[in-house]
Amino acid sequence: MITTVKIKRIIDECEDVRTIIFHLDNHSNPKPGQFVMIWVPGTDEIPMSISNYDKDGNWAITVKKVGDCTRALLKLSIGEYIGVRGPLGNSFKLPKEDNKKIILVGGGIGLAPLRFLSSKLMKKKIQFQFIIGAKKENELILMKNLDNKIQKFHYCTDDGSYGEKGFTIDLFKKIIDEKSPDILKNTIVYTCGPEIMMVKLLEICLEKKITLYASLERIMRCGCGLCGLCTLDPLGMLVCKDGPVFNDKELKKIKDFGKNKRDFSGKKIKLNS
Repeated sequence: MITTVKIKRIIDECEDVRTIIFHLDNHSNPKPGQFVMIWVPGTDEIPMSISNYDKDGNWAITVKKVGDCTRALLKLSIGEYIGVRGPLGNSFKLPKEDNKKIILVGGGIGLAPLRFLSSKLMKKKIQFQFIIGAKKENELILMKNLDNKIQKFHYCTDDGSYGEKGFTIDLFKKIIDEKSPDILKNTIVYTCGPEIMMVKLLEICLEKKITLYASLERIMRCGCGLCGLCTLDPLGMLVCKDGPVFNDKELKKIKDFGKNKRDFSGKKIKLNS
């Protein structure tokens, strides 16, 4: 059921990206990795990762201008209303043991669910490293909300305008190359971002026997397993119900991962089409 909520606060993250904060009562507390279906009058519902949540019932989504609904969202002001349905889907599985080494790897708007995860880890006083990448400095998002002296944040940009010059994968390789095989087996990686990045990350994690959890994005009309637009072949898993978070064992069996998606008609197309 869609709930109408009032926008309480808006944070300008960077060019064409905003975080929208709203209050939602009488709902299950969302978990890092889950998503909501968002609706603006005159547009279709779209799935959006939850980028933060606090105990007072304030939720956040981080919006990048890519389509009709996101363009409409970015035009809204504090005090205006949107429709929200959720939380939906599964979540990132947090470690039960205190001795796990945790690395978060995010690129672009994929940083949104990892922001929520990092907030949860900080509250639990679990140490982690966070690799944050973008094409250039003015596309780095959520930087103002990630300042923490205990954790290690590593920034990289394709053009070298901020942090190290290069890609998140290069920085990830640099970090894990310094660790022993025993430490790597005790490492958990959480990722969200461009799928080509996550495919390369999976290859490395499988080789090094590192546990990986990745949040995937697909077109959805329903968010509850009815439309089938987010089906992943050949397993037939649905991103909206079985995901959006999948582990390394599942990802290596999904042939669509990094290759194919479905359009609004259900036709399978190349991922970057």
